[in-house]
Amino acid sequence: MPLRRVDLAGAEEECGDGALGRVRRAYDQLQAGERLEVLTGVAEQVFAVRAWSRRAGGEVVEEGSEMGRTRLVVRRPEA
Repeated sequence: MPLRRVDLAGAEEECGDGALGRVRRAYDQLQAGERLEVLTGVAEQVFAVRAWSRRAGGEVVEEGSEMGRTRLVVRRPEA
């Protein structure tokens, strides 16, 4: 099952709904059990995605950093 990806590199200055809105829209398109990869270099966006995923019922199943960018993988729960 391929990962959907949201790269927030173009949203470097956004920590509000602009960047998180992109993540939400992509997550809404996932089927149960599918995963969304989020890439960002902004610490506030990492925090916002983690907090939002808890509230939305998603689960961060992978997290890592490389070369100043963080990769989060959020899984939509099984129905």
